[in-house]
Amino acid sequence: MPSTPPDELSRRAEALQRHLQALGVDAALIMQNADLFYFAGSMQSGALVIPADGRPLYGVRRVLERARRESALERIVPLGSLRDLSALVADAARGARRIGLELDVLPAVVRDRVAAALGGVEIVDISAPIRHVRSVKSEHELAKIRAAARLAERMLATGLEALREGITEIELAGRVEAAARRAGHQGITRVRGWNQEVYWGHILSGEAAAVPSFPDLPLAGEGLGAAVPYGPGRRRIVAGEPVVFDYTASLDGYICDQTRTLVIGVLPERLRRAHEAAVEILIDVQAAIRPGATPQDLYRRALDRARALGYAEWFMGHGALRARYLGHGVGLELDEWPVLADGFADPLRPGHVFCVEPKMVFPGEGAVGIEDEFVVTPGGAERLTLPAQRLFSV
Repeated sequence: MPSTPPDELSRRAEALQRHLQALGVDAALIMQNADLFYFAGSMQSGALVIPADGRPLYGVRRVLERARRESALERIVPLGSLRDLSALVADAARGARRIGLELDVLPAVVRDRVAAALGGVEIVDISAPIRHVRSVKSEHELAKIRAAARLAERMLATGLEALREGITEIELAGRVEAAARRAGHQGITRVRGWNQEVYWGHILSGEAAAVPSFPDLPLAGEGLGAAVPYGPGRRRIVAGEPVVFDYTASLDGYICDQTRTLVIGVLPERLRRAHEAAVEILIDVQAAIRPGATPQDLYRRALDRARALGYAEWFMGHGALRARYLGHGVGLELDEWPVLADGFADPLRPGHVFCVEPKMVFPGEGAVGIEDEFVVTPGGAERLTLPAQRLFSV
């Protein structure tokens, strides 16, 4: 049974075809795994041709039999090598002269090999149209995300059960991850951005949560060393300090991104008030999510509220390393569109899914924050994450 219904694949291809026609692009040639899965329902190695008008054609290098079991597409054929791309494109879109590639993720060496195989065609970037199409989730996708949200809730419950004084961040992470895998976590959290690596997320405690590193995130942590300089480390958790539980749950390709702050006992007053401010910002932004609102307006609204509450200096990081966004789209990848940041001025539409993650970072002390995932609805927003919007104490 294919994982993605045929009518779902047809809807996605037609949405991309409208972009191709508007841009005067004759065909899209899709090769990146997440995009292949989205448009073909399979990520077996090969290339998917979506003509500006007509049926998609999936050429598979390996493994053809699996692709035919996994995908509901009508046309799936063997592809010997990249040298055969020209014939594949000609079969799907005869006479095509402008071919769109995912130039935001395609390595230059692969792009050059593809261009050589296609001959004298014009190569254009269609990464933005692909990301726009993928940003609007269907009911099929929302069902997958809701299932991931239920897993995220179970992961938080496991973390609360395992949290005790003296446990290390990495040991707590291991207990959560073992339980999540038994429950079906796919074990991979995909990201699109160059070098923006992530594992399943972060479990960070005390002052370690405020240690910055290279990922463009408000929190990074110490990690296990220079080879992986972010995420949980070997620090032992003690009572009375914040533990940031920022983990993704991934099922059937789709991601739920969720953060809660935990504490053994009671937080210091300064951090408790900061957490209350983060929750207040989240709820204020949640009330403003609706079709027609823009991502940058939501970001600026959060900045204004953080400033009014007296937390501008610590909001989403500290100093020059502060993250310049409030949240990001979530779906098959953790860094989808829309991004709640300046420059994202396209109005929100029903079906847009993104997280809102106000966090406060105090160097040398720790961090607190909260993150929920939302889908835009015709009347506002639906919260997809399930735990109460509060501090969790054990």
